[in-house]
Amino acid sequence: MASEEASHLYEAFVGQDPAKAIQVVERVRSSGVPQSQLFDTLYVPAMSLLGGAWAEGLIDEIVFTQASVVAEQIGSFVMPPVARPDTGVTVVIGSIHRDRHSVMKDVVASALKEAGFRVNDLGVDVRAADFLERLEETGSRIVIVFAEILATARAVSGVRDLLTAENREDVVLLVAGGPFAADPGLARAVGANGVIASAESALKVLGRVRDDILAGGAS
Repeated sequence: MASEEASHLYEAFVGQDPAKAIQVVERVRSSGVPQSQLFDTLYVPAMSLLGGAWAEGLIDEIVFTQASVVAEQIGSFVMPPVARPDTGVTVVIGSIHRDRHSVMKDVVASALKEAGFRVNDLGVDVRAADFLERLEETGSRIVIVFAEILATARAVSGVRDLLTAENREDVVLLVAGGPFAADPGLARAVGANGVIASAESALKVLGRVRDDILAGGAS
């Protein structure tokens, strides 16, 4: 049932129908799924369908952008009521310069916050220097750069170049977005340490970074 309802939620996003999307959420809640599980069992799978459709060319940029607006509108209906304990790990995120797509960024940010990560969200259209500045301000060693257009995805290399120029090779650069999902080699080409494919993968990757790299150092 969860998979079927996630498909219905995805269809509501693409159909630009927030009322229908809320009906899907309420139907799943009334079936017995607690508020604390709505995000993981319904919203994340629906967003994965949306991101996959975009990456595979099943929907164009206009439809993706319009669907993202609806997804953002109903986000509060699926958020867990209580956040988990603070991990003490700070993550800087944002969509790269000239890229104004925000839906995947917002979903990943919500998932990380729920898991107790300290998320510094710079928003969209973020320049490489702004990422570096926030890393310096917060002492973070993790940055996730989002890009949903091939040209902007390639521009993420500028973030790595700046980190290298400033002797910040200690920073873990992760990337996310349709172009990286479609071409795993693109992440390596821009100097990324890894790819975030979904909210679930973000939690897994950040968990490994926290345990393997940051356990004994600064966050």
